[in-house]
Amino acid sequence: MIETELLTIINGTRDRPGELNSLVDQFRNGRDVKDLLSLLQSENNELVRIGAWITAELSFDRYNNPVFIDRLRQLTNHEIPAIRFHALNALFPSLDSSQQETHDLVARLRNDTNKGVRSIADAASTSLGLE
Repeated sequence: MIETELLTIINGTRDRPGELNSLVDQFRNGRDVKDLLSLLQSENNELVRIGAWITAELSFDRYNNPVFIDRLRQLTNHEIPAIRFHALNALFPSLDSSQQETHDLVARLRNDTNKGVRSIADAASTSLGLE
């Protein structure tokens, strides 16, 4: 359902930014975040990117469960930099500086080929005191 909804927005001629922001507001206001999992698991990279972006825009308590966290961690390896960027942004509240997994993830992304991904990974490293 949400895939069709998003494709209509993406392919439409109306106010795409306004409609996307309205969709984010729906999730902020209680829409079931499980709908986002289908976006994060989509074969369509644009849907994955938007799903990761929407997730990053939400309060962490809305998606704080292992299914989301595992998928977002997987997406930090995605071929598309914007997906890696939004996935790390969404993951940030779950990162624990005492865990080696966090150190490894942030170190890997600090060496990413994309400047934006490196930048957010550097900010995460500083914020978590990993430097």
